Amino acid sequence: MIEGSCLCGAVRFTIDGGMSGIVTCHCSMCRKAAGGAAGAFFVAQRDEVTWQGEEYLTVYRSSPELERSFCSRCGAAMTGANLIAPDDTIILTANALDGDAPARVVAHEHAASKASWNDGNEKAPHFDGPFPGWETLRP
Repeated sequence: MIEGSCLCGAVRFTIDGGMSGIVTCHCSMCRKAAGGAAGAFFVAQRDEVTWQGEEYLTVYRSSPELERSFCSRCGAAMTGANLIAPDDTIILTANALDGDAPARVVAHEHAASKASWNDGNEKAPHFDGPFPGWETLRP
């Protein structure tokens, strides 16, 4: 069973089936919707997804044919850009996954739109806990 939830826990999903590989999208719309360097999404069969707290989902039409959903309490993105007239699949956000997922990133899309501040980030130091220099960061 694959599970996911929003930041506050009001909205949860379970998938009684499989999931596709994860695609990260670097377009500005997905970056803003995800609140980060990229959106990370995967596809599941709509009839295999069960929602809890669905009343807290707020839908936003991000373009004429597409809509996304967010938790109305904490703002966490729960779905990617799904068709207004849904088909048998649903795009869910990988950032909402709980625990380790049985999939990995298979592609990066709209890489030409990657945020300039994200270039070369793999060279920055990595920490297993919090960044120890928060108190020294200043503009």
